[in-house]
Amino acid sequence: MKSRIFHLWDNQERRIVSVEATKKEGKNWIALCPFHPDERRPNLYIDEEKEKYHCFACNKNGFLYNPKYRKLKYSYHRNIAATYNYKDEEGNLLYQVVRYKPKGFSQRRPDGNNDWIWNMKGVNSVPYHLPEVIQSVEPVMIVEGEKDVESLRRMGFTATTSPMGAGKWKPSYNRYLKDKEVILIPDHDQPGYQHCQRIGQSLRGIANKIKWLKLPGLEEKEDISDWIEKGNTKENLLQLIKEAPDFIPEKYDERKGTGKTVNSMLKDRTKSIVPDLIHLVRDQERTKYLFCKKGQWIIEEYFIKDDKRYSPKQNLPIKILNPNIINRSLNLDIARLTTEIDAFIKSYLEMPLDSDYMILSMWIFHTYLIEKFNTTPILYFYGVKETGKSRAGEVLSELAFRAQRLTSLTEATLFRSVELFKPTLIIDEIKLLGKGGNQGLADLIKTTYKRGLKVSRINLNKYGEDQIEYYDTFTPLVICTTEAIPDIIESRCILFIMQKNSNPQIERKIDIKWANDLRERLTVFRANYMAKELPEAQYIARGRLNEIMFPLYQSLLLVGSERKNEFIDIVKRIQKNKENEEGMSLEAEIVKAIDDECRENQNRQFLTQVISKRLNEIRSENEKISDRAVSSRIKRLGFGKIRFKNGRMGFRIDEERLESLKTNYKITRDPEGSEGSEG
Repeated sequence: MKSRIFHLWDNQERRIVSVEATKKEGKNWIALCPFHPDERRPNLYIDEEKEKYHCFACNKNGFLYNPKYRKLKYSYHRNIAATYNYKDEEGNLLYQVVRYKPKGFSQRRPDGNNDWIWNMKGVNSVPYHLPEVIQSVEPVMIVEGEKDVESLRRMGFTATTSPMGAGKWKPSYNRYLKDKEVILIPDHDQPGYQHCQRIGQSLRGIANKIKWLKLPGLEEKEDISDWIEKGNTKENLLQLIKEAPDFIPEKYDERKGTGKTVNSMLKDRTKSIVPDLIHLVRDQERTKYLFCKKGQWIIEEYFIKDDKRYSPKQNLPIKILNPNIINRSLNLDIARLTTEIDAFIKSYLEMPLDSDYMILSMWIFHTYLIEKFNTTPILYFYGVKETGKSRAGEVLSELAFRAQRLTSLTEATLFRSVELFKPTLIIDEIKLLGKGGNQGLADLIKTTYKRGLKVSRINLNKYGEDQIEYYDTFTPLVICTTEAIPDIIESRCILFIMQKNSNPQIERKIDIKWANDLRERLTVFRANYMAKELPEAQYIARGRLNEIMFPLYQSLLLVGSERKNEFIDIVKRIQKNKENEEGMSLEAEIVKAIDDECRENQNRQFLTQVISKRLNEIRSENEKISDRAVSSRIKRLGFGKIRFKNGRMGFRIDEERLESLKTNYKITRDPEGSEGSEG
């Protein structure tokens, strides 16, 4: 193969360098590099078709000299008109954007030896004038191009842009503008408009505020620099900024030359719960997001993330705020709010004990910070008809956070509603035990009290492992019913045994205006405390009771720590009652097990282990009762001990004593011979 002579243009030295290429690999000619000592191994590759060269040893690159070459983008005949330094957060130079005359751009990075490498390989791009953007407390203007940034900086504004032109804004730039006010100033053409639209959509939910400033008096393709050259002043710009509307994302199509739609800029999605959400509001017949950023209320119709535009579900059956909430001061008299919540509950609900009102008040407060807790007590209002159970649900639904009342509940409603909307569920009348009881729903409800207890469901529209989907059902829950509930659920509950009202005034119509006022002030409480740490506290009870009461105790420490001893006394009373109930319940089980053993095996004496086995048949490994505990209870019930021939200890059945105990614990035998306990 014949050798070839190529003429290289050295843009740095502004000179022509000739080399002889003696070898060709594919479409590339290979030669010894003239820009560094390259006497043995050729490292310079020349692409004749693209008229480019590149040395893989010294990284020198450029274009072949061609007097007829006139592609401005790569022209080496241009003079450098300006350079723009891009620096990292500490102010260290990362790279330069070079502007040529005639107009064109390229990028270069320092090589560490007072020279440049004309590419961006291995360099992370950043917004222009990044240190100034980070430090600025004033609004940051985003324009298209470094020249426009410099025009604004000369006027005293903080401004930035993305390198390499329109459409090059990266999501990684967004973090530098978190919680800042941003003003978008698009060039007066479609690419400039779309460029700023993309930036605005990318910054939604990140920047504290975004304004859209369309400059008046511009011709097609003109920009802020042209606007300034026309004689406009800083004062003119400040007035336009003051009048500029908030940025509203617009959905549009990008089209190819054929006019065929390729894809839409934003994909609309429904999502009611988004990061940093305070609440939902109903504004101009639309449900919108409510945020609180830097001490200011913000109502947003959309939440933008990546290429998706989210909006809340429009027909949620929960209490949604009035937009007048934005007129509420964030200063809150929390002691007064606590007193008024107590008064509201007492005005419309008669509870068995005075201490119940404190529990309900703290439960309401804790629903407004539910994201900060890992457990939540189930409230269980139990009683015969017309004892105020449904009224309790009605009163709590007026104040609790995102409350949703349901008179019927299915498994699908529960796990999907909780997963998607995170409501406070208030269930009126539900049957979980016995004939007609919903065991599947009971299994779901017992997981609602603790975060992370996921339930699984099979999605038949998917395949393989993807069919199994997991849902977190953690949510505040209220059960109002005349029915008993499974023991395993009741252990996660605070039980209120309701009685008929003694005061008819309790049943009057609820003052909705009062309820709305309290709900708005509770939302202010949420806005104030969502970003704060919960107060540290010592455990106030043992086991499961501590799990369910501890969130209410932490809420009390936030709103009225002077009453903590009163609350601890309430917990101690509940603990004692539970222990007594558990003791009575276990003793009733033992009496029934002894009677079953006596009837089934005609025994008048028995081993402790036989009774333990009967008791533990329905218990999990963690709940099994030891032989020693069973023996102690049997002795306390009045049965005499005996020693069997094999030396093992047991008890003798005293039939008269057994019948007396069966009467005390209301253990009866139905006509078919089976027994049950009403105790």
